[in-house]
Amino acid sequence: MKIRLVFGLICVVSAFALVFFGLVGISAATQPGYEFSGFMTDYVRTQLIAFAAGLLVGLIILYVGFAYVLKVAPYLAVVSVILLLITLVMGEEAYGAQRWISFGSFQFQPSELAKLSLPLLLVWINGRFSGVKKWAISLVGAMSYVVLVLVQPDLGTSIVLLVEFIAYLVIEGVNWGILLSGLYMVILAFPILWDKALKEYQKRRLLSFLNPFDDPSGSGYNLIQAWTAIGSGGLKGKGLDNAYFLYYGYLPVDHADFIFATISYVLGFWGAVSLLALMCSFVLGGVGFAFFVPDSKQKEFCFIVLCAWLIQFAVNIGMNLGLMPITGIPLPFISYGGSALLMNMVMLFTFLSYRPEPETH
Repeated sequence: MKIRLVFGLICVVSAFALVFFGLVGISAATQPGYEFSGFMTDYVRTQLIAFAAGLLVGLIILYVGFAYVLKVAPYLAVVSVILLLITLVMGEEAYGAQRWISFGSFQFQPSELAKLSLPLLLVWINGRFSGVKKWAISLVGAMSYVVLVLVQPDLGTSIVLLVEFIAYLVIEGVNWGILLSGLYMVILAFPILWDKALKEYQKRRLLSFLNPFDDPSGSGYNLIQAWTAIGSGGLKGKGLDNAYFLYYGYLPVDHADFIFATISYVLGFWGAVSLLALMCSFVLGGVGFAFFVPDSKQKEFCFIVLCAWLIQFAVNIGMNLGLMPITGIPLPFISYGGSALLMNMVMLFTFLSYRPEPETH
């Protein structure tokens, strides 16, 4: 028990430190003028509110325990699907996608809720059904999430949801021949998906990482500017009060998709290395905690969620460095986004919410 708590503490401390790094980057990226006007911008305030809300919900989840959360998994799945459908009909549009629902001045992104509700649903299905019925229900449920998110369009989140489902299949011991057959079918269907499911700007973004200088003022602009920001940071960085490259808006989406480049520019090479070390600490702490959780259902949930976090870390850093296509996947706990931070906090505390069953005499 003690070693599980140690790993859990490592996970929490690392996550909180990642949030702090994110606040530094968001502050630098969202200064209201062309000079440093103070750490607490409106974006930082919004992020802190989301952090506090996530912490509050997370503490409630710690109190009730994972077993109770799992009981509400099917209801949470229904809510998620309904919100995703509402988003398609009357959602707010930004960056060429319809992903947000407005509740007055508050915007919520239902696809972030889907990242939590899908693993819970899959674990719940696994505990209630068996055989072909289990696999059929799991497949329909997972693909419903993926399709509803993909048509927004939100390619990045749909990839994360698909990774969660694949992780579930691997954990459940699905025959590798079946998995490879599924991959083969995806490869065969790729030309159709490329032509019908992706918009033109998405195609350009996906291809731009191969050679961004083919279109330096268009599809390659974001990546070139990210490289410039990372290189300009040097060893120690420019600091919050000297981040003119960000103040003048030369790095697009610098508070969200390219937050790693922003932090590298502000805090330099050592700041970027520290950030990567914290990510490793967070993942390793999570793996240790999941390994020592005695409840098989929560163990499965933990490893699915870890795969989701890991793919987001890898793809976001990769696209900032030009190693992967630009897919719009945010950096968990770091990128700006109230919905994302709120749900990542809730996922973290759901992850850690193991409570032993009371002894009966």
